[in-house]
Amino acid sequence: MLKRILYFFLGLTGLFSLLCSIAANGVTNETLMARGFVQHAQTASFGVYPSRYADYARAITRYLDGKTDAITVPNAETGAETLAFSQRENLHMQDVRGIVTFLKWARWLGGGAVIAALAVLYILRRNQREAFLRDAVRGFAFGAMALLGIAAALGVWGLINFSGLFWTFHQTVFTNDLWLLNPQTDLLLALMPLPFFTWYAGEILKSMLPILAAMLLIIIAYFKTKERKA
Repeated sequence: MLKRILYFFLGLTGLFSLLCSIAANGVTNETLMARGFVQHAQTASFGVYPSRYADYARAITRYLDGKTDAITVPNAETGAETLAFSQRENLHMQDVRGIVTFLKWARWLGGGAVIAALAVLYILRRNQREAFLRDAVRGFAFGAMALLGIAAALGVWGLINFSGLFWTFHQTVFTNDLWLLNPQTDLLLALMPLPFFTWYAGEILKSMLPILAAMLLIIIAYFKTKERKA
């Protein structure tokens, strides 16, 4: 039982690290974010027009990726770098960068730990390689089933009530109310209204499809080999 739990945990962690990697890349994708602004942002009342969306997308993604210490854009008149958002908005983005940092650490630490653990187990069980591979496939298969189950539940929730999912996510992840912004007074939310997040989540989900498909193949492979053994 402990062996099965170990391999399940390794499979779950390994696959989760891959999803975290894709999510981190999506959130820090400057081109993708700028495209989302063009389609969904409503910033005319702030004097920010589509011609400047690329500047804002670059500033935000570079900050979230840890490449800059502040979100600044060129001033439309002087060209000097100025803060893009208010203090409250900047504090919220600081929280968001913390989430992106977690995703990036999960990618490297989680993935690296799983590879190292599998390498050690492979060496320790070098005389039982077939059993090792069978246990590893089982662990990854059950890890994939767990993640696909969660993804399916969240997907159905999002299709039925994305605003409810969005609200619950923020209530769970953030320990403050800085994310409660007003699109009439806060440029950040005017750039990223709810339709923007709906679209963005869909784009990131599309980029995860190869990994989700691989999970399904792992599950199929496990049950096929199990039937063959039986």
